[in-house]
Amino acid sequence: MIIADLMTDIVAGVAPEQSLLSAIKLMQEHGCSCVLITEDGAPQGIITERDVVRIFNENITGDQHGDLAVAALQVADVMTREPVCVKQSTSLYDALLLARSRKLRHILVVDDDEKLVGLVTQTDMVNAYVHLIERQVELENLNQQLHLLSNEDALMHIGNRRAMEVELDFTEASAIRYKKYYALALLDVDWFKKYNDHYGHLQGDEALKKLALIIQDNMRDVDRVYRYGGEEILLLMPGSSRADAIVAADRIRHAVEAEKIPHVQSPLSFLTVSVGVAEGSQQSWEEVVSVADTALYRAKEAGRNKVSD
Repeated sequence: MIIADLMTDIVAGVAPEQSLLSAIKLMQEHGCSCVLITEDGAPQGIITERDVVRIFNENITGDQHGDLAVAALQVADVMTREPVCVKQSTSLYDALLLARSRKLRHILVVDDDEKLVGLVTQTDMVNAYVHLIERQVELENLNQQLHLLSNEDALMHIGNRRAMEVELDFTEASAIRYKKYYALALLDVDWFKKYNDHYGHLQGDEALKKLALIIQDNMRDVDRVYRYGGEEILLLMPGSSRADAIVAADRIRHAVEAEKIPHVQSPLSFLTVSVGVAEGSQQSWEEVVSVADTALYRAKEAGRNKVSD
């Protein structure tokens, strides 16, 4: 099932320069939970019922000044900019993974020309997914569907490869749509095979769990971390440049080093990571990951426990 099968068609949106009150009136007239902001047919923002409640709470004080403050607001003053969008051909599973990871109640739908054509809610997607499950007859098929929706690595409790690919697809499309950039950091545990050989795989698993916690403690709330494969971890940094990524990656490298996790097979005697970073904008995310992977190789060639770009 694809999003085009679920979405609500959008006949028209409001323009950024329109008054907030006109947007609220539109929501009331159509009984909808949000209003979409467009410019020349392209999505620019979204205002939800929650936004409206927050705005009134912040501005209405029971006097005339509060009323006038709200009346003077334009849509552009309060809308959430650069809303999350997916293509009509996006699968239900991918869209639902995206909604869950970003805690979204609404996702905008665009066509191949980046024009707004619809809206889908998390409730729509969950209901459709449940319906699909109910139609499954064999337990094996059900387990396969449930596995598709899993977005967490069972060992490290960070995003898995499937969730990473969905998020990178979105990040790539968003960067192209809004002419933004983002950065990636690819981290690899130094001499990890030797660590496993010496301490055993169970201890190796514990080290990976600890590494995931260190990364999460030293990244921004907007950043996202995924198990890329084996002991490799990918950190996605929306809105970050290459220079920002180098600083962030080195902060994590120092944090891992500071833990002094014993590793007698390492020349440093404790666990370390090497990191390769890259910046993305208008190219495919696969190309950006490839650049980060090449940078990671350079970091290892330079002696490990280093950040390279």
